Amino acid sequence: MLLAWKELSLQLKDHLIKKRAQLFGDRKAYVAIIFLGDDFSSATYVKHKKAYGESIGLPVVVFGQNHVAEYDRNQVSRYDDVSIYVNQNYDTIFKVMELIKYLNQDDDCVGIIVQLPLPDTFKEYKTDMLAAITPTKDLDGLGGVISGLASIDLIDFSHATPKAVLYLLDNYNLWAMKWKTVSIIWQSNIVGKPLILECIKRGATVASFNQDNSLEEIKTMTKQSDYIISCTGKIHLIDASFLRDDRSQIVIDVGYGHKDGKPVGDVDIEAIKDKVAAYTPVPGGIGPLTVACLFDNVFTLQAYQDVLKPYKL
Repeated sequence: MLLAWKELSLQLKDHLIKKRAQLFGDRKAYVAIIFLGDDFSSATYVKHKKAYGESIGLPVVVFGQNHVAEYDRNQVSRYDDVSIYVNQNYDTIFKVMELIKYLNQDDDCVGIIVQLPLPDTFKEYKTDMLAAITPTKDLDGLGGVISGLASIDLIDFSHATPKAVLYLLDNYNLWAMKWKTVSIIWQSNIVGKPLILECIKRGATVASFNQDNSLEEIKTMTKQSDYIISCTGKIHLIDASFLRDDRSQIVIDVGYGHKDGKPVGDVDIEAIKDKVAAYTPVPGGIGPLTVACLFDNVFTLQAYQDVLKPYKL
């Protein structure tokens, strides 16, 4: 069975449009994306996020280096103070930290995203930049406070991609993980690690893997697993050799790359589609839902403003 996103994404979009109207009304609320460098994939993600924000009535303002600033000059004309910051060239960490400080204090800014990966000139400052985002606006939850509070169940917050994975499974009635085994391939802070925690919360037994594991080690476990979730970004890593023969497994592809100019994921779809119970495509699977879930986190954080107030920067 193909687990497609389109109908679910439209349902979620309608829900977010209503939430935006109820919560913000005529307020000039916006989401800020800090995009440094010129990574092609990142530019594509930013474009999708910007378009999605506009579609639900929540504009996205992009801050970056000169080529990115040009991208938003017309759109931010109604935000007089913001336009001053948009037109700057963020070529030093000092300027970036000053921007984050401003966004933290701007009441109209309801969410802040640092687009990853960072270019080489900023990589050493990644932790500092993420930690500088006030928890009340940390949509990715990478600053530490949000993920920490969520891990001890003080708030109900999921990172966008794990949230998208579980949202998809829930809507296809494939959510029951108790007593099931899940293999999660890769352990990034934004996908793999929080996904491990979310699956454990649902009663699953989780095996997780990183670059220190051999393919044979991974295959030994995936063949025993009910769910296989791959988020490596390694094109067509997962093929039929990772599967058992009973066609009962669910394969979720969170990877993204390009082959012959076309978007592809971690999973070789043609090799596995007739050998599993359900699978997600790339493109058109987890990716679009991730963008929707990212914006849903705007409203999740708004609901926890009082809880997060002691941690506000």
